[in-house]
Amino acid sequence: MIRKCIAAFGLALAPMPAAAITLEDLKDVSLETRSVYDATIRRAEGTFTGQTTAVMTFRVDAEGRIRGNVTRTVNTPFGPRSKSYPMFARIGQPGEPRVGGHGLWLLEGDKLVLLRTLEQGGFKIEIEFKGSGKSMTCTARAPFVREEGSTEIKTQESVVGGPVTFLKATEKSTKCRVIRQF
Repeated sequence: MIRKCIAAFGLALAPMPAAAITLEDLKDVSLETRSVYDATIRRAEGTFTGQTTAVMTFRVDAEGRIRGNVTRTVNTPFGPRSKSYPMFARIGQPGEPRVGGHGLWLLEGDKLVLLRTLEQGGFKIEIEFKGSGKSMTCTARAPFVREEGSTEIKTQESVVGGPVTFLKATEKSTKCRVIRQF
């Protein structure tokens, strides 16, 4: 019966597109993403394999300004090394993060997206939202990306200082958490 009604109105049985996320939806919300990667890293002192973690905690205000903190941790042969730095950006406006490269935050449908370039390569974070108000949840993915024709991802700034080359950076897991402030 439902199929006949849908067919009568010329509607497809495809899933409904997700509702677009707005700045109003993100008001009074703090977000935390935690991405874990298996990586092979080359630095001046040699090449090693280990796990790296990036944690971003931030808020978006009504004008689209993003304020927060990023903490990166790398498990090196010499033990874990961490570095935190503040994050400031504005949705829709290209910026130059303090640690180098270029970044751009966008609202795309039901996602908040960060496109970030490094000296060579970069990464893309997609935070997808479901629900609204107190029932809003999020999921995320944050893969590193290589430039066409390149096998390496390079940055001039690393957790322990100086340049670093990622020979491999496989996203193992990325989690997202919505923290409501009422």
